[in-house]
Amino acid sequence: MNTKERFLSALKLEPVDRPPVAAVVTGVTVGMMEETGLHWPDAHHDADQITALAASVWELSGIECIKLPFGMTVEVEVFGAPIDFGTRDTLPSEVDHIYNHPDELKIPHNFMDSGRVPTVLEAISKLHKQYKDEVTIVSSIVGPFALAAKLYGFDNLFPWIITNPDYVRQILDELKILAIEYANAQVEAGADVILIGEATCSGDLISPDTYADFIVGSHTDICTALQAPSILHICGNSSYHIPHIAQTGAAAYSFDEGINLEMARVHLKGKIALVGYVPTVEVLLQGTPDLVYQASLECLGNQVDILAPGCSLPAHAPKENIAAMIQAAVDWGASADLRTNIPDVIAEVCPVAKNALADTDVRKKRPSRRRKSIRRD
Repeated sequence: MNTKERFLSALKLEPVDRPPVAAVVTGVTVGMMEETGLHWPDAHHDADQITALAASVWELSGIECIKLPFGMTVEVEVFGAPIDFGTRDTLPSEVDHIYNHPDELKIPHNFMDSGRVPTVLEAISKLHKQYKDEVTIVSSIVGPFALAAKLYGFDNLFPWIITNPDYVRQILDELKILAIEYANAQVEAGADVILIGEATCSGDLISPDTYADFIVGSHTDICTALQAPSILHICGNSSYHIPHIAQTGAAAYSFDEGINLEMARVHLKGKIALVGYVPTVEVLLQGTPDLVYQASLECLGNQVDILAPGCSLPAHAPKENIAAMIQAAVDWGASADLRTNIPDVIAEVCPVAKNALADTDVRKKRPSRRRKSIRRD
């Protein structure tokens, strides 16, 4: 089973020799930039640089997918929002929202030929030609609710949920169509999997009822219309969104340590692949390789199908920590002892994980746990 077969089989919940290790949000680090001689922010604008940097995540670290673009501003830039393209270690962000009423929304008729969209599509095509039989190419779109927040700002969009719900539905209906068209253009260019980035759907920002009433229908329509499998990424404490996520038809759900894993298993296991959830800051950035190794084993013990950082891989994550995450997955596949004797370290170093663990009405017997260090050969 090669790398691509392993990733796609895990995504389809088919048998694999071991869980794959991926970075499905953003996987580029400053160390990779130094080794390639290519750096943000210049690389955001050039198809060859995007291609080389995206490929470096696989070539230099062994992370088992190639992900592009980097960041979540491609779409909003085409609409005319001013963009701060960041630095060598920070991602682009929009400077401000541009609309104040839903009737102002006009989808650019030449969207596919505008801004960085052609650059992204060209980079996908180049990667497909080079890696189509070797490693999975994951490309991304900004989901309709996250894009609405970028276009209208939180100060407009969130009050409308209560005061003018039809405004929100009107906006999401239009942006949903764009999301489908742009995602399928990426598939036609050569993407194997589409990540739908919906950070604004976090349970830290909206309630489960809001997600169910306003957004889950758009996600379902998008996942149904895509010509490739989809990964839905929602950050933060979104545990009570999970029963609704189960209805979307997404192939996978990508999440961080803010999720209650018992709830995820109850509602999603065997239906939607679980992707995550190695903590990015306390573990991958600030932790030791041994902590990364143990946290990765804990994620695997909690039945993730694809081991991955909970969000973007930190730009300054040490290469030794990335290697420890990968080694954990390799050892997990080779050692029955690891699969029956699971560490319990994440809640000790991540307060949000500790809170998520306690925040559930689901009571299931948890696997046996241990806190001692694990020897790596």
